Amino acid sequence: MLERYTTRISESVRHRLPLLLILCYAIALVFPAPGQAIRSWQLPEQWPEIARPSMSQLLVAVLLYLAALGVDIRRVPMVFRQPALLISALSAVWLAPAVVILLAWWTMPMVIDSTAASTLLVGFALVASMPVANSAAAWTQQSRGELSWALALVVLSIIVCPWMIPLALKLLGLTFSDAESQALEQLTSSFTGLEFVVWVLLPTAVGVIMRWAVGAERVARHRQAVLLTSASTLLLLNYINAASALPQMEDDFRLMWLLICVVTALVLCFVGLVVAQVLGRVFRGSGTTITALDYALTMKNTGLALALASSVLEEHAILLLPVFTMTLVQHLFAGALHRGVVQRNGPVAD
Repeated sequence: MLERYTTRISESVRHRLPLLLILCYAIALVFPAPGQAIRSWQLPEQWPEIARPSMSQLLVAVLLYLAALGVDIRRVPMVFRQPALLISALSAVWLAPAVVILLAWWTMPMVIDSTAASTLLVGFALVASMPVANSAAAWTQQSRGELSWALALVVLSIIVCPWMIPLALKLLGLTFSDAESQALEQLTSSFTGLEFVVWVLLPTAVGVIMRWAVGAERVARHRQAVLLTSASTLLLLNYINAASALPQMEDDFRLMWLLICVVTALVLCFVGLVVAQVLGRVFRGSGTTITALDYALTMKNTGLALALASSVLEEHAILLLPVFTMTLVQHLFAGALHRGVVQRNGPVAD
C-alpha cells in the first residue's frame, strides 16, 4: 500500500516538476523567512571548517548521492568503444555553452543596461561551467535512450569538474570587465579542491558504493522513493536560495531581465541539442545514443551552481536569476524532447 502511494506521488511530482519549481519561486517571494532560516543553518563552529557545509552544499551532496544510487557503473565502460565521440561529447559539455555566453556578452548589453547585463552574464557563465545534470540520465532512461552514455557523461563531467569549472570561469572571465571578472574569481575560489572532493566527488562515490553494497535489485525496489526524495531535495534547494535572492531583486527587478534569461536559457538548450545531433551523426552513433546526447548536452547541474553562487549571494543576488531560469527551462525542454521521442517511436516506459 505504502509503495503504491509513494509511486503515485513520485510520478506526479516528476511530471509536474517545472510547475512545482514556479510554485517554489512564488512561495520564496511571498514567504521568504522559512527559506532564509533554513539556508542560514550551520553546524557548530567547533567542528572543522571542511565538515561545516552550507545548507546548499549539503543538499547538493544529497542530490549527488541519490543520483549515484542509480548508476550501474558496469555500463559506463561501454562508451569507451567510441572514444572519439566520448571525447567530443565531453568537450561539448563546456564548449557549446561557452560559445553562447560569448555571443550573449556581445548582444545582451544592447538590450538592457550594462550593469544588469554584466551580472546576468556572470550567472550564465556559472551555468555554462557546470557538469551534466543528474536528471539527464533519468530523462534518457524514460525515453529509452542509451543509458550508458548518459551515465558516462554525468559521472565523467562530475569527476573532471574540480578542474573544468575554475578553468571555464577563468577563460570566460578574460572577455569580461574587471567587475565581472572579480565576481567570477569569487565563484572560482568559493570551493577549494578539498571541498569539491568532500562535497561533490565523495557523495557520488558513496552512492555508487552503496548501490554495490546493498545490491541493484534492492535499490530498484525503492527507486520511486529515491526519485521522490531527489525531486523534493531539488525543490528545497531552489526554495531556500530563491528566498534569499528574490526579495533582494524585488525593488529594482525588470521584466526584461527575466525575458533575457529565458531566451538565453532556451538558446543554450537549443545549441546543446544541435551539437548533440551533429556529433551523433558525424560519429555514427545509434538513435538511442543520440537521445542520450540530446539530454546530456542540454541539461546542466544547476543545483551545484546554486551551491557555488550562494557564496556571493549577498553582493550579487541577481546572479541567481539565470540559474533559477535555466533550472526551469531545461526541464521544460527535456519534457518537449521526451514528447518528441514518444511521437516518433510510440509510447515508452515511464
